[in-house]
Amino acid sequence: MEKYRNFIEYSIIMHMSKITLCQQDDLNESLFQREYNDESPCHIYFIITRPRITIVPEKCEFKELIRLTFKIQIGSEFLEREIFLNHPPNENLSNAILKSEYPFSKFQILNNGEEILSVKSSVYYTMHLTEHPDFLNAELLYIGQSYGKRGERNAGDRLNQHSTLQKIYSEISQKNPDKEVWLNLLSFKRTMHTSFDGLSGTSIRQENEIENVSSVMRKFSNNELNEKEIINFTEAALIKYFKPKYNVLYKDIFPSLNHKSYKEAIELDINSVAFEMNTDCINLKLFTETVKPNFSNMVSYTLKSVENRKNLFDMFDNTLIPQTFGNIQIQ
Repeated sequence: MEKYRNFIEYSIIMHMSKITLCQQDDLNESLFQREYNDESPCHIYFIITRPRITIVPEKCEFKELIRLTFKIQIGSEFLEREIFLNHPPNENLSNAILKSEYPFSKFQILNNGEEILSVKSSVYYTMHLTEHPDFLNAELLYIGQSYGKRGERNAGDRLNQHSTLQKIYSEISQKNPDKEVWLNLLSFKRTMHTSFDGLSGTSIRQENEIENVSSVMRKFSNNELNEKEIINFTEAALIKYFKPKYNVLYKDIFPSLNHKSYKEAIELDINSVAFEMNTDCINLKLFTETVKPNFSNMVSYTLKSVENRKNLFDMFDNTLIPQTFGNIQIQ
């Protein structure tokens, strides 16, 4: 059977609008509580792991240039890397001192007795790299959403007692002590893309499609689409694409016409759902066993039977898209 496309097709695309790199002990900090709240919520979270990075206090100095030395653990080996910085404008740090205590995962810089910086070693080192080394790629282990079964909408509420997170911490500390567990908190904004077949004449079926798409676009414009379901299929699409080792649900069954968690999208005859995300803003390349490391990841999934329905974006051939654009899939 030849694939078909409706006279009018539309796709919901979820664009990553915000991403934060943090650890579990950061979740109650006021900074994160201000950044993510009911007005600007965290929709999705990733649990990731990457090499342990620590500061080497005795090899840091404040002279004409600031030299900070870091140690990266790769298996049983340790790499030392230095970064050189200019003094801040209108402030000379020649008399500054750096303080850090074992295991040296955090450090503070004091100038004339006043703390001017308190930061985690891994975050500071990563954010000051001009090139991204492959050994700092982060493995994505688990994907979840901030909506809890009891209505929680804050990632901190869910992650503080999250059984999978505790399991990952336990297994990583035992099997991969050279790794650190980190979290990504993500927010998404949605857009709707619509295509019209301008070559076909009108018919009763097409008039029905116009009536249906008008209803969908009205719901979309008035923000009436079920937010919980939108986050559900965003989470499902991310899991289907990355296939993290600690996720079970959605790995092989998304999309499904019978799945109740995003039934509104099915009933409204939405052609496809997609996500687009870029993590170069935090200098982080994500990978799994099935997805190679990259800053950019984009995918579109046809909601109706892929054997019969054309994807809105299937005019693009995956094999012809340059790798510089990132990882792209259209299914």
